Parts: sequence; C-alpha cells; structure tokens
Amino acid sequence: MTNSDSHRSDENRLPPILGGWTALASIVGSVIGSGIFLVPATVARGVPFMGGIVLVWLIGGLFSAAGALTLAELGALMPRAGGPYEYLKKGFGPLSGFLFSWAEFWVVRSGSMATLAAAFARYFSQIVPPVGGISLIWWQTWAAVGAMAVVGAVNVRGTRHGGRLQVIGTALKIGALSAMIILPFLLGKGATANLTPVGPDGTHAASYTGFLAAMIAVLWAYDGWVNVTPLAEDLTDPQRQLPRALAGGVAILIFLYLGTTLAYHYVLPMETIRESSTVKGSPKVVAAEFWQALVGPVGVTVISLIVMASTSISLNGNVLTGPRAYFAVARDGYAPKWLERLDPRTSTPAAAIVAQTVWAIVLTILATLLIVIEPGSADRWPGWIVKLWSKFHETPLYDVLFTYVIFGATIFYMLAAASVFVLRKRWPDVHRPFRVPLYPYTPLIFCLASGILLASMLAENPVESIAGLGLIAAGIPFFYAFRWSRNRV
Repeated sequence: MTNSDSHRSDENRLPPILGGWTALASIVGSVIGSGIFLVPATVARGVPFMGGIVLVWLIGGLFSAAGALTLAELGALMPRAGGPYEYLKKGFGPLSGFLFSWAEFWVVRSGSMATLAAAFARYFSQIVPPVGGISLIWWQTWAAVGAMAVVGAVNVRGTRHGGRLQVIGTALKIGALSAMIILPFLLGKGATANLTPVGPDGTHAASYTGFLAAMIAVLWAYDGWVNVTPLAEDLTDPQRQLPRALAGGVAILIFLYLGTTLAYHYVLPMETIRESSTVKGSPKVVAAEFWQALVGPVGVTVISLIVMASTSISLNGNVLTGPRAYFAVARDGYAPKWLERLDPRTSTPAAAIVAQTVWAIVLTILATLLIVIEPGSADRWPGWIVKLWSKFHETPLYDVLFTYVIFGATIFYMLAAASVFVLRKRWPDVHRPFRVPLYPYTPLIFCLASGILLASMLAENPVESIAGLGLIAAGIPFFYAFRWSRNRV
C-alpha cells in the first residue's frame, strides 16, 4: 500500500474487544431471521420437486460462500470498520463507498431493521394481544418500536453487551433449528413418501420465472453473511477471525437450511407447503404448519416464540454491525462528524447506533401512518400521489423501499467482490493474511452470478430496479457537498 493509504494517528479507533465466537454469531445469528420459516413455501411453488428444491438451496449457499470467501480476503487485508465501504473506497474510489453507506443508512439496513421488528411484533401480538383498546396495527407498531429501542440501548451500552447477546441468541437459534431437524424422527412424525416427486414430471415442473422467484427468495434467506465485515476493527485478531467466521458461518447456514427444508418436506406433503402462507405472523406459514403437525395446536405458540427470538437476535446483529459503516464514512469526512462520536465510557459508535435506530423507528411509524390513513380521492390530490399512497397503504413503506433498493444493493456486493481483482493488480506485493481459494474463479463466479441475477431482476422488475438506482443516485450531490466541506478543512 502507498503512503496515501496510511491512517491518521489521531483518528477515532474502535477497541478490539470481540472474539471469534462473536464474529461467527454475527453471521449465523444475523442471517437466520424469519426467512427459513417463510421461504420454503415460495421455493416449493417455484420449483415443485425435491431435487430442484435441494438444488436451489444448495446453489444459494454456494453463491453466498463464493462471496464470503472473496470478502474474507479483503477483510483480512483491510481490517477496518465499515466492511464493504472500505473495500469499495479502496477499489473504486470514495464515491462508491459513500453511496454504499448512503443506501445502507437510509434504506437497506434501516429497512431490514424495520422488517425484522415488524415480524417480531406480528408474532408477539399472537401471544400478547392488544390491551387498553389499542388497535392491532398500533399494538404491533409499538411492539416493533420497543424491540428496536431495547436492542439499540443494549448496543449503546457496550459492544461487549451486544456481542454477548448475539452469541447467546445465535446458540439458541442453532438449537431451535437443530431440534426441528431431529424431532420428526424422534416423534415418528413424517413419511418418506412426502419427499416426492424427486424430479420434474407432467404436473410438477419449474418454469424460468418460478426458478428465479425461488432463487431470489433463497438469496434473501441467506442475506446477511456480509455482516461480520464491518466489525473487523472490533475483533481481537481480524486477520484470522474474519476468514474463519465467513467460511464457517456460511457452511453452518447451508447445513441448517438444507436440514430444515428437508424436515419440512418429510413432515408435510408438497401441496401443503406450496399452499402455505408467506405472510409474517400468519398461523399458516410453513413453520407453523410444521409445528402443528408435530405437537398439535400448541405449535402456533411454539413457532411464535421461536420467530420472536430469531428476529430479535437478527435485529441485534443489524444494530451491532451496521453503524460501523456510518462511523467509518464520517471518520473519513464524508458524513456529519457527529456520526463519528464514540461513547466516552465504552468506546462504542453510540451516535451512529442511535441514528440508525431512530431512523428505523421513524420508518416503522411512518409506515403505520400511511396504512391507517386512507389515501383520499383523486379530486383532492394528483393521481400519481394517490397511486403512490395506495401502494404504501397496502404494503409497509420499509418493505417497498427495501424492494426498490435491493437491485442497487446487489450491485454494491458485486463491486465489493470485484475490488479483489483491482487490489490484486494495484497492490501485488502486499502481504495477504488470507487468499481467496481458487482465485480468480471464486470471485469471478460470484460476480457473474450477481450479474445474471441483476439482469433477471431488471427484466422482471424494471420499475423497482430503476427506482432503486434513483434512490442511490440521490446521494451523489451529498457526496460532493461533503467532499467540498472536507477539502476546506
């Protein structure tokens, strides 16, 4: 690296206090949210035969593994807070890193938090119904707000507290999924006849559209493996812990997801899974049907408790890792300096944590307001406003925004992985504590697969994809404003 890559001696640094177990838990615990309890229904509808179902989950896992191994090299090479922000900045310039952080703050990370909190709240309301005349939607809203506030407070109090919560919660998640894999055999519930058809036949075949829908759903279930990379500066030995966590974490996820999917299909007939709901909180989601088949009506309560615990730990993982990107971009002078502030007692990036949590809460409350307030008539408002409001009235704001920006977020992950090619050429003699196996094929496979996914998303959802790019491009003038202000200092 050149001298220009050296860091200020007086810059804020996050203390290295987290160990390898926390690194592993930040991947596994963040990824296992509500996806594995919902997605199998989407997969079975798109690919209605067992061989195809297993293949989709395996391809999604291997795709994630290729990306994880690629970022493992970059994370070990540049063990700095921010993860992809740092890799994009070094590979393609500060604008790309800034736009990644811009999208993370305003939509991706905050939208993910709001979505996870909403899932928590929907299951919470099944166990604790509304009291005091509060409507169901506002009861769920305040439950979601409370969950985000509690997790945010835990992480502001100290990185160690957030890390311990992540490790304990992840262990419980792994235990819950392991139980779901083992219990059908112990209880004698299930039949090998349910694991049919193995291949496509006259009535069970997959179209390209169905396969694409299944693959996108599976990739959403695997999404979050990148979460450990922003924690690099917090780790005691990032050059060893990051690669181990990324490789080991994705391997654990592949095993758990394949095992859980096979357990669902062993217990439930294919048609039951295909007809299951994909609405969070519904008693007809595939996981609820599974538990009811195992233990009867109490299964709805069991799955509610499991999903509440699962989503709350995923929420903690987002709060633990996400703010490091905003802290890093502020430290470099491309965001308000107050986002760089550390708690004087615990040295946590408290300002960034509070900012992200507050914005996710605002998104949640705004989403509820847009649902409970009727859009009105075209006589009072322009038609395009009524149409947009009607969309938010039917679908939560954060879900809509997250859908719009996922196209751009996929571009950032692809570019972050592609930066390994740039930096191998730019810094050929720099010591790399970890080198991605089978280079250049592993990162190339990830980038090519990402490109195919992007092309498919653009073809299937052109409006959402282009709108997502527009939301990201809105950050460009702010980047140049911060750069102008930075250069004046």
